[in-house]
Formats: sequence, structure tokens, C-alpha cells
Amino acid sequence: MDKTTDCWRLLFNLVDNFREAANKYNHDSHSDIASVTVGQMKILKATANFMEEKYSGGVMLKTLAEKVHLTPGATSIIVDSLVRMGMLERRHSEVDRRAVRIGLSAEGRRKVAGYTNFFKAHTEKFLAELSPEDKEKFMELLKRFYSKINEENEK
Repeated sequence: MDKTTDCWRLLFNLVDNFREAANKYNHDSHSDIASVTVGQMKILKATANFMEEKYSGGVMLKTLAEKVHLTPGATSIIVDSLVRMGMLERRHSEVDRRAVRIGLSAEGRRKVAGYTNFFKAHTEKFLAELSPEDKEKFMELLKRFYSKINEENEK
């Protein structure tokens, strides 16, 4: 096996194992995040990020779809499932009643916070074991890899 294959397998396995550990932790702690799929969590996190920025009243479906790189139709299906689960809410615009914004419910905020707290705690544990130089190098490599992937996605 070559280094390129080793690299992507390691990255995918790392992400999969991290998600499985998060789901197990959240299932064991009865936070019910285990019932949320990766796609649903992606929509929840993107909605949370929008709401933290300038979209406190919620985000339009088309904008959300663009952010998560899905079609509006696929995004709508995921949003519908999250609305049924009580994690997202549809809100009519005060300016144009035909316009519908998507926002996190209290339950959705709780789910996102639980997931975020898990990843933050485990990342802090990992980083605590690295020297300051290794942390800096690790972060630089992650940023470069992330930047390269984003360049490819934007083409």
C-alpha cells in the first residue's frame, strides 16, 4: 500500500471512529444524539453557525443547501426530518410571510451543544499530549489539508 492510500484511509477511519465514539458517548449519556445521522448533524451545525452569525431569525433553505453542498431538495428532506424530530423549526419571515426561515429549536441547540462538547473535550485531551511545537505543526498541516480540499470543492 502506498502513502497516499494510507493517508486517506487513516483520515477516514479517524473521522468514522470519532463519530462512533461521539454517538456511543451521547447514547450512554442519554443525550439521544445517536439518533441523529451525519447528514442531519451537518444541517444542525450549519444552522447553528448561521444563527450565531447574522441569521439569528433563521436561515433560508437555499442558503443552507449551498452551505452544506447539497441540493435544495435533499436539504429539504433532511430539514423535514429534523422538524419532525423537534430539532428545527420553520419560521415565517416578518417581512414576507411567504418566506420561510429554518432555525434551531431548544432541542436542536441542546443536541448541537452535546455533540460540540464531546468533540471539544476529546480534542483537548489529544492536544494536551502534544508539545507546543507538535500542536503548531499539527494545526498547520490540518489547515493546509483543509484548504486544499476546499479549493477542490469550489472548482
